[in-house]
Amino acid sequence: MVSTAMSFSPALQYSRANPALQLDVLAPHRNAGSDPLPTAIFFHGGGWHEGDRGAGMHPWLIPLLAARGYVTVSVTYRLSGIARWPAQYEDAHEALAWVREHAAEFGGDPARIGVWGFSAGAHLAAHLALREPGAVKAASLAACPADLRDAGADDPNEVTWLVGPSPSAEVLADVSPISWVTADAPPVLIVHGTDDQIVDFAQGVSLRDALLEAGAPAQLHVIPNGTHEWADKPSTEENDPRANFGTVTADFFDRVL
Repeated sequence: MVSTAMSFSPALQYSRANPALQLDVLAPHRNAGSDPLPTAIFFHGGGWHEGDRGAGMHPWLIPLLAARGYVTVSVTYRLSGIARWPAQYEDAHEALAWVREHAAEFGGDPARIGVWGFSAGAHLAAHLALREPGAVKAASLAACPADLRDAGADDPNEVTWLVGPSPSAEVLADVSPISWVTADAPPVLIVHGTDDQIVDFAQGVSLRDALLEAGAPAQLHVIPNGTHEWADKPSTEENDPRANFGTVTADFFDRVL
């Protein structure tokens, strides 16, 4: 049984090169000699150009997973106004390496790491899962921009802010998680609202289909009438706790981690 008491370790520097890159760890207290706990790394949304790791501390996100028995981590990564792609992936990759090295210090199991995130954060989590399947054992993705190959490259938008103006087809493919799908992918849960006005619901369907076609385990959890803000500001209209991103993710991680 995991204690409901928690330990919070904020602003831990994970990058050797950039002291501004920090992460927070919220971990359940464990009894001496108990088994290590699965670890979940969260990446915040914000279109790659805004937001911060504090968004993960909404009660329906990281605190919920910590209460369910996960060592939880929330990560700062460089935004597009500071650095262009692939800096964001490099930061996520470095954070993953730090967690693998230090998870045991917080009672976590470095062999059972899941990644999850909302919107731009889901995009980074997807890249980690698809490109580092040996280190990442599961991914839960809410409103994930999975395929940016048809992004409006000629007009300023969040994608061109991320990769630079007039990106080539090769660059847009590289930044698209769907391009990295292989049969080696870990179990992936894709959570998407049908009325998402920022990242089209079809993106979630396409990523699910690409994973299944490759022979990788994937499932799509549909939020009926869910807008883009659903995972960050969950609606209470349906009064269904399983429509909560943290609960859906914890249930999924319980099965696969």
